[in-house]
Amino acid sequence: MSGWRVVLDAAHTEHALFDRARATPRASQATLLTQILAANADSDFGRTHGFADIRTIDDFRARVPIRPYDALLPWLDRVAAGETGVLTSEAVIAFEETGGSTAGGKLIPYTASSLKAFRAAVLPWLADLARRRPGAFAGKAYVSVSPATRAPRMLGGIPVGMASEGAYLGADLVPAVLEIMAVPASVAHLSDVDEWRLATLAALVRCSDLTLVSVWSPTFLIILLEASPQLAEPLLRALHDEPERARDVRTALGRSPVDTALLWPRLDTVSAWADGTARPYARRLADMLPHAVLQPKGLLATEGAVTTPCSPSWPVPALTSAVLEFIDDNGKPLLCDELRAGGSYRVVMTNAGGFYRYHLGDRLLCHGYEDALPLLEFIGRDIASDLVGEKLSEPFVSAALALVSATACLAPCAAARPHYVLLVDTRDGDTARCAAATIEQRLRSNPQYDYARKIGQLGPVDYEIVDHLLERYLRLGTRRGRRLADIKPPGLLTDAATVECLINPVDSDATAFRPPLSYL
Repeated sequence: MSGWRVVLDAAHTEHALFDRARATPRASQATLLTQILAANADSDFGRTHGFADIRTIDDFRARVPIRPYDALLPWLDRVAAGETGVLTSEAVIAFEETGGSTAGGKLIPYTASSLKAFRAAVLPWLADLARRRPGAFAGKAYVSVSPATRAPRMLGGIPVGMASEGAYLGADLVPAVLEIMAVPASVAHLSDVDEWRLATLAALVRCSDLTLVSVWSPTFLIILLEASPQLAEPLLRALHDEPERARDVRTALGRSPVDTALLWPRLDTVSAWADGTARPYARRLADMLPHAVLQPKGLLATEGAVTTPCSPSWPVPALTSAVLEFIDDNGKPLLCDELRAGGSYRVVMTNAGGFYRYHLGDRLLCHGYEDALPLLEFIGRDIASDLVGEKLSEPFVSAALALVSATACLAPCAAARPHYVLLVDTRDGDTARCAAATIEQRLRSNPQYDYARKIGQLGPVDYEIVDHLLERYLRLGTRRGRRLADIKPPGLLTDAATVECLINPVDSDATAFRPPLSYL
């Protein structure tokens, strides 16, 4: 397929650059930092922080403090108002929105250089995958295309949202990407989610030569697959001109579970998040597609790439995309060749899009090294709940939730007697009680939590049955302007408003939740 040849030619070129960088990771990161600082020395941020005089990583750390998103708002607000040369000397060509900070949704500016940085992380992965699993590139690909749940808008004359998924790989590759796509890019323009789902599934069931699927959250694909039997008749009508294919689709959708091997017999690889809170959903997705290999994605944040799965075991740092620092539990910043096996680290990123020593809020675990690069697993957001000093982290809570078979998440409750509530998707009270007891037992392995329970500061874990918990959460996210494909499954929910919306939806069509087809 000529489209794949074009994409993979570019991928092999980027992979060669990545290979050179991984041979000397510290030197390559120093070179990238020098390039970023020189390119943006004339920006307002660059002048304020003396970029022109920075020569070493130590100089950089002395001049630029680590900042979370909210601390960058004074500069970002100016960019959104249309001011140029604020964070970058290069023009901002688009914004993207992602999950909330304390100020609400986060607005991420993109420049031509920051988009090239995404390309430098994704294309080496494709080249590596093509070497390991060539069958993934023998047919069509489905790359998550979210419905247009937000109205097009401009900020300071700059569009909010990228034109297509292919735009992240560069304008030169867009025609080739469109050629290999199983689902037309136009489907992303459908604003009605039911119409989007039917159009997406109609294109997918028509595609008997689907070989590669790449989505962000596994929940995105799970919801599509679970809706397919309910849409059997309209999907079969769409195949009226392909009677043999229609027979296979009818048989596949009539089986329980859906016979995905009959639907897509050549499907080779599925790429999706599989770590942190996504782990149980990734296992479910693997069960739904048993004939394909599920490859965990690296950590690719809206702000930039952190890791890329260019290793047979765990992802490695995206050396050619961003300058990465890893903060240990003592607050010391380290470079990627200074990590120790078994250590967990917070991630700080410097990229070409105007984020300098930016605290992402993600935590990674080092599994050792492959050659000179650390093998890194995303274990969760750097989120903690601390009602009375128990300091529960999301990675710890995610590990506890993995022990529960039902879809569930945990939320703090600051009642007269503080405690935690397990939101659990089940119709069986005994299952919910057992799940809450399992979580309680696991939480008590945390000494601070156990102490708070012993002295009565905290009550035991309670539970709240929430029908279609995952679907409610996804729907809430799209209503808040987030792309369906990007929404991570819930783990530790510290936002009381979100918890209230999940337990007691107030919108008129959510008072009695129906199966996913009816409302998502």
